Amino acid sequence: MPQVTLYHVNGACSLVPHILLRQLGIPFKAVPMRFRPGDNGLEAVDGSLSNAEYRKINPAGYVPVLVVGDEVITEQFAVLTMIALLSPDKEAGEALLGRDSLGRVRVTEWMAWLSDTLHSQGYGAFLHPQRFVEGSKDMYPTVKAKGLKNIEYCYDLIEKRLGNRTYVVGEHLTVVDLFVYVLWGWGARFALIEMKERYPAYGKLVQRVEALDYVRKAVEEEGVKLQFESSGSL
Repeated sequence: MPQVTLYHVNGACSLVPHILLRQLGIPFKAVPMRFRPGDNGLEAVDGSLSNAEYRKINPAGYVPVLVVGDEVITEQFAVLTMIALLSPDKEAGEALLGRDSLGRVRVTEWMAWLSDTLHSQGYGAFLHPQRFVEGSKDMYPTVKAKGLKNIEYCYDLIEKRLGNRTYVVGEHLTVVDLFVYVLWGWGARFALIEMKERYPAYGKLVQRVEALDYVRKAVEEEGVKLQFESSGSL
């Protein structure tokens, strides 16, 4: 297998591919990134990579970025798909993208919606209003308020669609479950939403996912607080 490198920010959406790499037992090099003070640019935590140098790898300047040999993969679902296809256990890796044709369609549907609506239009607007308006900061509160409204709408819809389901798609774990797990943590951390009280069905899924050893390992490596401290291992 070629060298695999993951560029990530602790606790960001790039935690999802970190979890998946741990789950599938794929050796990789992690390059922790951080936001530069005062702007939206990323640089390596250890100072080995400036923002300008990072943008030569990913011109968009975001995470996650997965480098496999000479190939640079960007965008969440593309990165997760690549990792799943690199799995030493081909069947296990592909199953995480959906176990049949309809399952793969549903996984794609969920990943597109989560990335575009909850992540970009929700948290993108709430945490980074400067991405949506130029010049005066007078509009920032309005953009942030709209972002929060989108966030709550998405969480409400996730709760409704989950109902009594064990997993988001089908009867088995997929990459969607890993993504909604990470997004749950942002609700309490950034949006100050009482997630456990407002979203009990969603909370059960999060607790189930967090009990997995490889999830806890990745979360702890990134210094992120566990959502359910008493979760046992499965």
